[in-house]
Amino acid sequence: MELLEAIKTRRSVRKFKDIPIPDDIIREMLEAARSVPTPGNAQGNVIGIVKDKTLKMQLAEAAGNQMWIASAPVVFALCADISWDLKDQPDDDFGLAVNYLRFGKEFVQFTNQCPDRRTMNKLFANGGPCLPGEHIFLTAVTHGMSACIIGYLDTEKASKILNLPKYLSCLFLLPVGFADEMPGKKSLKNIDEISFYDR
Repeated sequence: MELLEAIKTRRSVRKFKDIPIPDDIIREMLEAARSVPTPGNAQGNVIGIVKDKTLKMQLAEAAGNQMWIASAPVVFALCADISWDLKDQPDDDFGLAVNYLRFGKEFVQFTNQCPDRRTMNKLFANGGPCLPGEHIFLTAVTHGMSACIIGYLDTEKASKILNLPKYLSCLFLLPVGFADEMPGKKSLKNIDEISFYDR
């Protein structure tokens, strides 16, 4: 399947057939996830492969009792290394400079005053696991499967369920499998509505 075809046929599903995913395809999905670019090549994304039924049920509960999640043969736990803290960086740190430029010095200094450093670090790391998650999703599509990225998640509870060390946090779930439903056609804005040239 060509990349554009995979992108166009990618649809989120919430019901899966009881068909296991072969290990070589899981490995291919992980290779796709490993290939994503990361800021400064930090490679701070960690992917959990959850097949255990009890753990999948617990994760589904942590995701607002969306119990359909547990029906997927594999639930990928999309985790981030949250050990890097803006508050601890020297004034000449490049990462600090980047965040000053992106969000403004006033906002970064405001967040640095928050005593809950774990939450602040999760906030700044939040987008990181989305790229490997989408690579996994698109790889699944090329093998006739589908998935659904889950952001409605008690990240602390999910991290405890997975017995993650303190420097990691599970920020998203990605149940993957062979779809047992056919989503309706989605309506898309035309290209002129979502793009511009130069200005």
